[in-house]
Amino acid sequence: MNNKPRFRQAGALLIELVLTLPIFLTVVFAIVEYSVLLGAMLIMNNTTSEAARQATVYRSGFAQADYENLAQNALRDLLPVYVGSFRDSVVPSVNSFACGDSTCLRVRLDYPNYSSNPIVGNSFFIPLPGSLSAEATTRVEPNDG
Repeated sequence: MNNKPRFRQAGALLIELVLTLPIFLTVVFAIVEYSVLLGAMLIMNNTTSEAARQATVYRSGFAQADYENLAQNALRDLLPVYVGSFRDSVVPSVNSFACGDSTCLRVRLDYPNYSSNPIVGNSFFIPLPGSLSAEATTRVEPNDG
């Protein structure tokens, strides 16, 4: 008679595990997916800021297209290999525009179609943003020193 309650207790624990394990795994995978997503956004923000910073200082003899090329090259060089095909999926763009008596640059990185092509496979149908983007704007200042 003593063994019967133990078997019932083991069966109850197994049923509890079967009911709670999928929920627990969904939460764990959601945390991993959003951590990778936030890491990618942080990398994109830092890359655009650094590319804009590198293009900020006026260089003698540079035309507007030279600043755009400098920022475009900085975006390509500064974007690290993150996870999977992250670097290949990100689209850099640089646009210049007049702001006052100088030139401003808008440096942008886009990860289009993130929800259909996430960095980590979304097997639990976690809601993801449609795309990721980061942008920095800077003014090219003359440097007389």
